[in-house]
Amino acid sequence: MSATFFTLDELGLRSGDGSHEASVCADDEFATEPCVLEINDLATLAELQPLWRELFDKTPQPAFCQTFEWLQLYWQHFGDQQRLRVFCLDEGGDTTGLTVLVERQVGGQRELTLPCVGSETLWPLGAKPAEQWHAVAKHLRTELARKHVLDLRGVFDPHGKINSALHAAEVNVQSQPWSGTTTLRLEENFELFWSQESPFVRSLVELGEQRLAALGPTNFVRVRPQGTDRTGPHFPNELYQDCLNIALNDEQQLSRADSVLNAPERHSFLRDLLPWAWRHSAADLCFLLSGARPIAFRFHTLEFGHLRTIWSGVDAEFRQLPLAALLLFRTLRDSCQRGDVELDLGPTHADVARDWQGTLTPFRRFVVGASAVTSFAQLPEEMNLYGV
Repeated sequence: MSATFFTLDELGLRSGDGSHEASVCADDEFATEPCVLEINDLATLAELQPLWRELFDKTPQPAFCQTFEWLQLYWQHFGDQQRLRVFCLDEGGDTTGLTVLVERQVGGQRELTLPCVGSETLWPLGAKPAEQWHAVAKHLRTELARKHVLDLRGVFDPHGKINSALHAAEVNVQSQPWSGTTTLRLEENFELFWSQESPFVRSLVELGEQRLAALGPTNFVRVRPQGTDRTGPHFPNELYQDCLNIALNDEQQLSRADSVLNAPERHSFLRDLLPWAWRHSAADLCFLLSGARPIAFRFHTLEFGHLRTIWSGVDAEFRQLPLAALLLFRTLRDSCQRGDVELDLGPTHADVARDWQGTLTPFRRFVVGASAVTSFAQLPEEMNLYGV
């Protein structure tokens, strides 16, 4: 890391308290344990934004929810009842990783977890994010031996690196299956991409387009800001209202307890997330219109050609039509033309992944600490930022 990092001494972040000292593991794989430095307030972290951006650029397939801007918005909505705990991993004078956790009181114990809203999770930053968990867990080992618990939900760990890193820190680790996500890898040639989809999906879209056309003129509209700086462009407020009107017209979705519109804090966060991402050129909004009326929408965040589904919905008045499939088809066709790399649909059923020739990625949950076993009573939450 650059020398400016060591102004942390002047900021009082290098204390004589043992909680800020690095620990070394005997396991050969983790023998070069980095020094762990902890930051506990957003203002201090804001001074390290150049470092954050540097680590963000080194992170494999980073998402908008891993930006400092996303954390600012998260803290604005959810910070009141939580304590910020940010761990900087220093190796030989260079900061190689940054892990953000929040601490809160849950069921009589202190829970440490990643900032998360729905499936949007602020995962560790750096070239090797999985390896950071060993240093962080060892740094927290004394706390985790008492009533504290580290709860990591929705972890992608196909090669078991995170599991190995946590076990190597000599802490009590329990794991279980969690949720999953479906990702569609895009092709430059849409005809080639579409020809690989299942006959069921192609037939569904073809017949659906015919039935939709019978209702009158239709149109696909995609709005994606192309600002060149962090101050613009301006977000048109009517776009959010269009999304909200569609969502409010779906009584079946509204009746579900996990609907985002029935969770005030999450809805408030989502209401602000769209213009926030828009201002940072990370928003992507797609509409399907019947005449001039929006009847279906998809809201994604965008980083380096990777789209993540945040919120989607269809007008229940047109429930006889496969609007979700029709809008996704047009979105994918347009994305191929734009050169997008992939689209993460978020939590979906296995048949969705199969029909759309997507990759179904399973996630796990790791609970670390003395109370790990008792923490497993909770089942996976519905990813309620998603309308489909």
